[in-house]
Amino acid sequence: MSVTTLTLTVDDARVLAAFGRRQLAWDPLLPVRIVSTPSSVGLYTAPPLNVLALFAVPATITGGPIDFTVSLASLVAEFDATIQFSSAIKVESLREVVVPVTSAMSVTHLPPADGWQMPMQALAGDLMVHVDTAVAEFTTRSAGQTEPVQQSIADEIWERPTWAALPMRVLHAARRLGMMSNDQSRVSAATSGPWKRLATARGQVFTRANGGRAGIGLQVVR
Repeated sequence: MSVTTLTLTVDDARVLAAFGRRQLAWDPLLPVRIVSTPSSVGLYTAPPLNVLALFAVPATITGGPIDFTVSLASLVAEFDATIQFSSAIKVESLREVVVPVTSAMSVTHLPPADGWQMPMQALAGDLMVHVDTAVAEFTTRSAGQTEPVQQSIADEIWERPTWAALPMRVLHAARRLGMMSNDQSRVSAATSGPWKRLATARGQVFTRANGGRAGIGLQVVR
């Protein structure tokens, strides 16, 4: 029986570990779907922002393609070990998990690989102004309010359409995940059917129209 091995550079392993570590505080058991192409590997997560996030790096895969789901904590631990002792991860050493579908966005349903239309370009720094304004509004309006009221405010603010008709939660998620900062890097937006995508140099964030209640958990990740 062949063993599937994923080989990364130390720097790329550190980048993927950092992507995962940013989400550990939200949920260590968050499912992470690992998907490979012949020359790269991507991690899909569905953080509590009602979005789907993708971070991909170059990689060498031997023993067959990868499409595997594990817990976030176990994957970060494996990357940490890889950085210290090796450059290769034996995929079979990771314990696959069943993904409970508890929100509208889940790693069980990935966005399309092609068919993306209407690309629009912008600079990250220009979009960060909108995120900062939304965060400041939430902070002001939610101060001293009960949790249900805070949730209602979060639902209202983060679902508002912003640049390229993306809901504000997509821009907010991109910043929280370290994909977008106040710089001059280029970002783009595109659509494919009900899906919308924000692509940055550091990763991608997806959302889907009519994907259910938008504000799940948003007030706890300001």
